[in-house]
Amino acid sequence: MICVALFTERGYSQIEKPVSKVDSAGLFVILTPNFTYNIVLADLKKEYGNNFAIGTDVGVKMKNNWSIDFGFKYLFGGDVRQDVIDSTFKNLVCDGYFIASNGVASSEIELEFRGVSFYLQAGKIISVTKRYRNSGMWIKCGMGVTQHFMNIKNPENKVLSLTPEYRKGYDKLTLGFSLYQFIGYAHMNKRNLFCLYGGIEFFENFAKRQREFDFSLMKKDDSKRFEAMVGFKIGWIIPLYKHDTNREFYYR
Repeated sequence: MICVALFTERGYSQIEKPVSKVDSAGLFVILTPNFTYNIVLADLKKEYGNNFAIGTDVGVKMKNNWSIDFGFKYLFGGDVRQDVIDSTFKNLVCDGYFIASNGVASSEIELEFRGVSFYLQAGKIISVTKRYRNSGMWIKCGMGVTQHFMNIKNPENKVLSLTPEYRKGYDKLTLGFSLYQFIGYAHMNKRNLFCLYGGIEFFENFAKRQREFDFSLMKKDDSKRFEAMVGFKIGWIIPLYKHDTNREFYYR
């Protein structure tokens, strides 16, 4: 009995036990819902105010901390400049009000900026501490396409010239090839808790109008446009880690 007890105690003392260790840089999929406040510049600033964007990216962060992701964002907000309203709807407005079908001034027309963007980005996370090797400065750049337009709300179609079919001649539908750059900080940890990122995003769009006829110009708008935005972006990182079979042990 004494020998069995000694053997049991000795064997128990040599049981390998895992110890917690620092995060190791790994390969895993990341899903990143995000929100952006955009300051408009260049030709975009001539027509609209600042706007917001919500979107999500899905991609892969590799073991060497390079990343590649595909993203989508929905752009909204951005009041239409008054001089754009005056020039675009000059034949539909009297004393600052749209004229309804019954000849009465209507103040129910609402005009806002709307858009969508699809893009592909590549980047790298530059870790600043050995404890969090999946975290650090995140630098990305990419390209994609962006489409936007003037959203015209005409309740009950009271203004006949702004019914769904006619408003196509006023909505300034625009499509372009876009470039993106992002610099910020990403924090990811092995417990998947509080995985966040934030930074500044730069956007350049080389675009053209898409409608065949612009009622305000009485012809097709063939002008080339350069649009830009600077965005303050924050997001939540949902990482799906690859299982790490390498573990560290110690003897008690």
